[in-house]
Amino acid sequence: MTERKSFVFRFADVEVRERESLLIKAGERIAVEPKAFRVLLFLLRNPGRLIPKGEIVESGWNDSAVSDDSLTRSIAELQRVLGDDSREPQFIVTVPNVGFRFICDVNATEDGSGGKSAAGEQAQGSGVATGAFPGTDAVANTRTRQESTMDGVLAYDLQTSEWRTFDNKEIRSRILLYGGLAAVAAVLILGAGYLLRRVVIARRAAVVGIQRIVVEQRVTSNPSEAPIRDAVVSPDGKYVAYADPTGTYLRQISGGDTRPWSLPNGFVAWPNSWFPDGTHLLVTRMEGPAEGSNAAKLSLYKLSLPGGDPQKVMDDAAGGSVSPDGLRIAYLPGPNEGSELWVMSSGGANPKKVVSAGAGDQQGPAGDLIYPAAWSHDGKHLAYIESRHASGSDAAGSNATLQTIDPDGRGLSVVLDDPRLGPALLWTADGRILFSYRQDPASKQNNYGVYSIRIDERTGKAAGPPQPVTQAEGGIGGISATADGKRLVLWRTGVSTEVFIAKFDAVTHRFTEPQRLTLDAGDNVADAWTPDSKAVLFISNRNGTWTLFKQRIDETIPVALAEGPGISLPRMSADGLQVLYLSASKPDDASLPASLMSKPLAGGTPRVVLEEKGITNFECARAPSMSCVFSNLAGNELIFRAFDLEHGAGREVLRIPNGATNWAISGDGSKLAIFLDQHRIRFITLDSGAAHEVTVNDWALSNGDWSADSKSVLMKSLMPDGTPVILGVDLTGKAEVVLQGSATSGFEAMIQSPDGLNGLLVEAIPADNNAWLVDDF
Repeated sequence: MTERKSFVFRFADVEVRERESLLIKAGERIAVEPKAFRVLLFLLRNPGRLIPKGEIVESGWNDSAVSDDSLTRSIAELQRVLGDDSREPQFIVTVPNVGFRFICDVNATEDGSGGKSAAGEQAQGSGVATGAFPGTDAVANTRTRQESTMDGVLAYDLQTSEWRTFDNKEIRSRILLYGGLAAVAAVLILGAGYLLRRVVIARRAAVVGIQRIVVEQRVTSNPSEAPIRDAVVSPDGKYVAYADPTGTYLRQISGGDTRPWSLPNGFVAWPNSWFPDGTHLLVTRMEGPAEGSNAAKLSLYKLSLPGGDPQKVMDDAAGGSVSPDGLRIAYLPGPNEGSELWVMSSGGANPKKVVSAGAGDQQGPAGDLIYPAAWSHDGKHLAYIESRHASGSDAAGSNATLQTIDPDGRGLSVVLDDPRLGPALLWTADGRILFSYRQDPASKQNNYGVYSIRIDERTGKAAGPPQPVTQAEGGIGGISATADGKRLVLWRTGVSTEVFIAKFDAVTHRFTEPQRLTLDAGDNVADAWTPDSKAVLFISNRNGTWTLFKQRIDETIPVALAEGPGISLPRMSADGLQVLYLSASKPDDASLPASLMSKPLAGGTPRVVLEEKGITNFECARAPSMSCVFSNLAGNELIFRAFDLEHGAGREVLRIPNGATNWAISGDGSKLAIFLDQHRIRFITLDSGAAHEVTVNDWALSNGDWSADSKSVLMKSLMPDGTPVILGVDLTGKAEVVLQGSATSGFEAMIQSPDGLNGLLVEAIPADNNAWLVDDF
């Protein structure tokens, strides 16, 4: 058996000696944990290549395998030793849920060979040698090196003795030339000829149709305290317009110079879309409410780069997208933004509805939401994402579709139907639709990449399967591109959902400054208190799958109760002895039923209470009331039914045509509060069926839970400047602020403890929200 060769690798100011298991950085010898060192060697033998995690895990060095858990620790150890920043890496790029790529240039020499390069170890029979190191698959390395370059194949040129990029035309000509010479050699040396033929075939395959993942480059570096809101690239690719809590800005990409957009005092503008002339920008303005109202108003305005006053385009509108010829604007009208898609002229004239949410949905518009649209290059079609809440509180329970339609409202076509679709999309000049897509359906870490699908612009239908473009951490709030389609800018969003506890002041009827309960960077969503008001129930994705926890409010560590990919909505039974929750084997598939589970709070085996399709919510009152109700969507109706732990589903309580899916039962079991839209609440007395509605005109309402005394509901809303608040809305519709947050926070829900002394607050905390750049995608 031939002894495996050992190499010395050099990159930046680092030298790695394989034979001695030694790393020297800037002349200093640094100790590296053995498994981490083996992982580093594997990366150095595959520079520039995106290596799947599984390939590293399955690799063995010195008969010692690397496990999946130790791989994560090893990468962290290498980043520490090398002084690498995971957010702006110089050496190791992490592609979440996929693998790792070593991006620094690597020079490898055989240990003790006097400087003989690893590339020189390749066969001399052709003029182009791959950069595969001994111990790796040369063919695979050739393919992945092409994936990591923009214009062709990165290879070692034996004529010039240097690495360089060969374009497709040149590589084909060299394949033909040296392939012919190889054919002659094959007559003389059959074995060598056969091997060379395999390499040539592999290279031809690498030239045609190989997918590649491009790397995103950071454009802005705002801290989490000043998260970016919207970012769009100018048609010429020189600038990015973006907003943050301090104002609206224009940033030069090449030099990084940033200047504030000259706007009137108090003018809050969120960039939506550039006009094709590159000197005008369409923005959504959030302005103060009318007199006697606290509801913020959204309008579309046109800004001029040379200066001048903003020009109003349309009142009660947001999410504008300018057509490629600059003559029309697609937008989302108010007051219920997202329920319809409209088109108007660029000056605001001739507004016309294109489509309503739910137009392509047999279940109807209940819970459906349209996101801002994108124009096709010829302006003959619009693409948009529509989402529909299917079951539970988990985002994975939402179905989403990518649809196209003519601006006149004809020719609706579903391109993709996939719950992993995000809200952002773009229609490129070369006939592709780019869209945000959750990368790993098995993980609850909401990391989105950009995918593309080719579209037949005559029909608006798909002309091929989806293809990955980028993969990185965080969500994607928006995608924009230059006029020539060669530069892409992403508005990447980052947020974690955390649980806070706020004490309730019975004198002022307000909650005090919330204190954080969950000390974990993952998403933590709380939905219930234990009967003694000493602990809360919440779900968290901190372990890679949703887990149901119980945590006392005076402790920092929770106790796990249950886990599974489809766990959501933890509640308490009416008698306070059982923890209830939804469990779905495939939460992304709304056609399958979800199970309402029961598990003793004191510990024990969970059991199924009932199974139904389309469950949207369930709640129980508190003893002495034994009332429990669940709701599910069936066709165009929301149906409410009673249930109990012994017999499962019971009598029908009521049904609402095209009804909202958000509701709550009062603690005393006497009433239901159904939150119909942003301003209307319907209160229903369960004994008599009597109902009355209240309208809260001054606030835009969302999400609600009853107060401990069952006399009001606690709901989230926003101040005119975007500051989140929690409102107490009584049975007459009177609303009062009971908690006010900060400008960068985002309230999700407030649930008061049974004893009325505290409230659990679910709050969205901004993380990394910035603009990122992709070229030649």
